[in-house]
Amino acid sequence: MKKLIAALFAMLLLAGCGGLFQPMPTPDEDTIATQVAAILTTMPTATGEAEGQPTQPLPTIPPTETPPLPTETTPPTEVIPSPTQAVEQPTVTPTETPPPSPTPQPTATIAFTPSPNDPVARLGPASWTDNMDKDDNWPTGTDKFTEISFRDGVMLLTGLTTTDGWRLTWPELTNFYLEMTFQTGECAANDRYGMIVRVPESRNPDRGYLVGLTCDGKVSLRRWDATVGAKGEMFNLIPWTAKSAVKVGSNQTNRLGLMAIGDRLIVYVNGELVGEARDNTFSKGYFGVFVGARDTEKFTIKVDQVRYWENPTP
Repeated sequence: MKKLIAALFAMLLLAGCGGLFQPMPTPDEDTIATQVAAILTTMPTATGEAEGQPTQPLPTIPPTETPPLPTETTPPTEVIPSPTQAVEQPTVTPTETPPPSPTPQPTATIAFTPSPNDPVARLGPASWTDNMDKDDNWPTGTDKFTEISFRDGVMLLTGLTTTDGWRLTWPELTNFYLEMTFQTGECAANDRYGMIVRVPESRNPDRGYLVGLTCDGKVSLRRWDATVGAKGEMFNLIPWTAKSAVKVGSNQTNRLGLMAIGDRLIVYVNGELVGEARDNTFSKGYFGVFVGARDTEKFTIKVDQVRYWENPTP
């Protein structure tokens, strides 16, 4: 029985081997072309994807982060100091307590010997000169005390009362030599004229020093302060004193000068030293001309030239 089964198995094996070696038919050209087209269709494209059969996607690699470019609003990189580096802390400035107001001190007296000679001869060119050809630097017209006009290259200043009246110009001066050239009209005795200096306020000229001459040849230096008392105070630093340097009478020309340095006030007439006083009440201010018709109604003077030297060498 066993032998019969082995024989049957051998016969089946031989029959199968004969089928394996049968020749395959040769495909025609159309079949080959179709198969080639199918192969090309199923090949991956240049992008790595197969049509109808996509390949498994590769894992996404995140792009490298590009740091942003700094802009004007980007804060600067903080520098962390090393342990040995001292870090400077902001200093808080304390509120400054203003010092107490200093007590005003009297103006120091400047030591020098006034020259008896004409200052104009040694001071050189003036800092400012007005030849009075025009009224550019002076107020004109009439007020309660004076009348002022310009004609023929001079200023005409007329006194309308017996009280001294003045007109101011600019600028504000501190240390200076100021000189004016005056021509008297018809005058008598105490008719007076001259300069006012160191007036603290040009719009309220109620204080200052007056240096003046009279028709009969006297010189004075006075300090006026309208804020003192009910009627003001006129203080004589140099009382009215006759001086030979003054040309006396009507229609005379006199040069009147004042050297003011610190508290020293030195008076010159026609280039000659005639007196000195010391006073520190007014240290600087504006200047002008004054007139007082004491004995002659509408006493009029002519002012031919005004000039000053700032910070002169005494």
